[in-house]
Amino acid sequence: MAACISFGLLGTLEAKDGSRDIVISSQRLRVLLATLLARANSSVPMDELAELVWDGRPPAHAGVTLRSYVKRLRRVLGVELGAHIVTRPPGYLAQVADDELDCLRFETLCRRGGAAVRRQQWNDASQVLTAALALWRDTPFIDTPSQALRDLHLPRLEEWRLQALEWRIEAELRLGNAASQIMELRMLAAQHPMREHFQAQLMSALHLCGRQAEALAVYQDARSLLVREIGIEPGDELRRMQQQILAGRTRTAG
Repeated sequence: MAACISFGLLGTLEAKDGSRDIVISSQRLRVLLATLLARANSSVPMDELAELVWDGRPPAHAGVTLRSYVKRLRRVLGVELGAHIVTRPPGYLAQVADDELDCLRFETLCRRGGAAVRRQQWNDASQVLTAALALWRDTPFIDTPSQALRDLHLPRLEEWRLQALEWRIEAELRLGNAASQIMELRMLAAQHPMREHFQAQLMSALHLCGRQAEALAVYQDARSLLVREIGIEPGDELRRMQQQILAGRTRTAG
């Protein structure tokens, strides 16, 4: 496949042939392409396509209309990109290589970064995960008008992003770069208050910078929120981090 061809899902939907952006103005065609790309290299059955393209309300004879939409989509994409939309019973698939679709590259890099974390290869982990997160331009499917599509595929991609952030921050803490992580960790902890690992990493970063009182305040705030909102005490990781700080140990979170 030609290296100049690329598709993008991690933000606004993109289709490029070299330096030329392909404009897909039809909302139905945008959902169709995004649906096929979200399941890249796997056949998407006609009934699933219909549910997502019409956002849970497919019309009668949707299959006939879908075949017409696929033909239109191929024409809009042009010869090179259109050839990536393949008929594959019981439906259609988008046939793309990892380097032709940003979310495939993203997940590949996340897996490589996670493997480097498990091997404690912190420099490699930081570089690979930074490259992965750089591919994330905005919320996936942000301009694709299908809530059913977002509900089906966005949680998986968002979980990969959050996991990549946790791993990349862990690598930076292990490399001695705690101070540079505090601002981002404060933001992440505020955005995801129930994700205790961000709270633990923020405590670790503050403690490593000699800001023990602030680190312990993070624990108290997190505990208050957990007790108030869902009636539980902090998990093992947060409690262990609090004890490490109280004992004066300087290990990172994780």
